[in-house]
Amino acid sequence: MIRRALIIAAVFAFITQSAFAQNSIRQAKAGEVVRLTEGLTVRITKAVKSPFANVKVTGEPFVVVLEMDAGLKETALSYQITADAKTSEVSLTSGTQRVAPRAVVEDFPSWGEDNDKEVELISPQDKGAASISFRKTGSISILFDLPAGQPAAARKLSLVLRTLKPSEEQHSIVVTL
Repeated sequence: MIRRALIIAAVFAFITQSAFAQNSIRQAKAGEVVRLTEGLTVRITKAVKSPFANVKVTGEPFVVVLEMDAGLKETALSYQITADAKTSEVSLTSGTQRVAPRAVVEDFPSWGEDNDKEVELISPQDKGAASISFRKTGSISILFDLPAGQPAAARKLSLVLRTLKPSEEQHSIVVTL
């Protein structure tokens, strides 16, 4: 009886952990195109122009852009973004310090009139779950507030994206910027 309960618990734990097919952590360089699923790619770069001109920061603003291309297929994905670097699945490492995002802008032309390109500030109260569906191309811009007076150091963006459509997969990416 106990053995059967242990087997059932082990199977349940395995099913829970594999709800998303998980890929290994992918290393990439800024500007490199990373294929997530069939027909969905992401290219991550440091922004040339910031959409966050009206957001106040205490240190140095650093903006990263995720350029998505889904082709003609309807694609859905989600990501966890919070104001806490320990719990956010999107963070920037500068030297030895890990920094959480401060604000985000989602820009997907396939949304039509719903594509308001609104700056969303990330507050500590936010749970941070975001889900989006789109076709063709679009972008997610993320603002980080780096501490002032820090020496220039290598910066790496770490993120976890979950594709929901066309297939459920989890993708972990570390990009050297």
